[in-house]
Amino acid sequence: MTTKQAYATRCVTAHAGARDFYQLSLALHEAGMLERLVTEAYAPDWLYAVAPEQARKRYCPGLPKSTVTLSRGALYRTIRSRLVNTSDTFAIDHCLSRTAYEVARRTNSNLFLYSYYGHEAFWRAIADRSERQRILFQLHPHPTAIRHLLAGEMERLPFAAQSIRDEEEFQLLPDQLHALAEEPLLATLCVTASQFTRATLIEHGVPADRIRVVPYGVDTTAFPARTSAPASRPFRVVFVGRMNQRKGLADLLQAVRLLNSRHVEVVICGRGYVDYSMLAEYRDLTINIQYALPTPRLIRELHQSHVFVLPSLAEGFGHVILEAMATGLPVITTANTCGPDVLTEGEHGYLVPIRTPEAIAAQLENAIRNPTDWFAMGQLAARQARLFTWARFRRGVTDVYLQATASQLNPTL
Repeated sequence: MTTKQAYATRCVTAHAGARDFYQLSLALHEAGMLERLVTEAYAPDWLYAVAPEQARKRYCPGLPKSTVTLSRGALYRTIRSRLVNTSDTFAIDHCLSRTAYEVARRTNSNLFLYSYYGHEAFWRAIADRSERQRILFQLHPHPTAIRHLLAGEMERLPFAAQSIRDEEEFQLLPDQLHALAEEPLLATLCVTASQFTRATLIEHGVPADRIRVVPYGVDTTAFPARTSAPASRPFRVVFVGRMNQRKGLADLLQAVRLLNSRHVEVVICGRGYVDYSMLAEYRDLTINIQYALPTPRLIRELHQSHVFVLPSLAEGFGHVILEAMATGLPVITTANTCGPDVLTEGEHGYLVPIRTPEAIAAQLENAIRNPTDWFAMGQLAARQARLFTWARFRRGVTDVYLQATASQLNPTL
């Protein structure tokens, strides 16, 4: 086998934690194209065999431990950061990226890395003048695009300013922001999960022909579809996500206020950061906050609601949209999510412009007046969600990789 063929047939992946349930690496392993997954921790096969519940957060069935290389530096920094309760995220990312490059160099493999882990490895690959592919899975929209979107919110909604300032894109040091912004420019190919993320990369200099979109999947066995309509009153609007303005929560609450109805309840299922200053602005509404729900209880809240709303300003995908659709809920969301990739307007839900409480209110009023039609829309949404399986995502990943390496296999292409 020539060096070109070796590069073209196998690749190294890298990320911390169980990113996307390890589906990227699993896809490549199933196709015989994964050299190694580089990560900071992974459960041994025997532990998953005897205690699957304990091991599953760091294990993927079908992806054996023999395919994994642990970065000692990343593992050490992860343990240290937990012991002293500090964040060492970028140092961990740097270690994983460097280890991924070393494994790829040693095995003559390509690189297929998630964002945050590409910068160091890509620069080293460029410096050694190798012909290996540098493929980046861009998790989030371009960081500069996010900063621009969120900066406008601090002026529009001063009461939400603190939670916006706390967003990662405003906490990055200049060199960290530069590295994240440069990653997609160093890649020979970028993969995104949504058209919106793709658009932000194009806006910031990545050629359109170097970007492929592969939408995520959803585990519909974990999110079963409901079989009956919820009670007619109160009309329940459900939101799932972090309780801050990046998710457009203030726009949803303002929309409900515009309805001026005592029979509308907003159910907020969230975890992580809570912007209490923002929520305090809407004390006049009926808001039911459910924090850190286990999946069975979350599903119950979804089944008992009439419509799901996520008016996010910027999402790399917005997995909760597919999960809500899978349970049988019609969706109101923005084009700055996976909405355009997974739903058809008028059949599974509606897209509204960002920062438009009036448009959200109009759709909610439509749903209140036409409950039978919107329940039927939710049933169609459940069927639509079942088209977006993880197997479909894995096929998309392997197809992209084969296309990317076609020129390595056949230089005349």
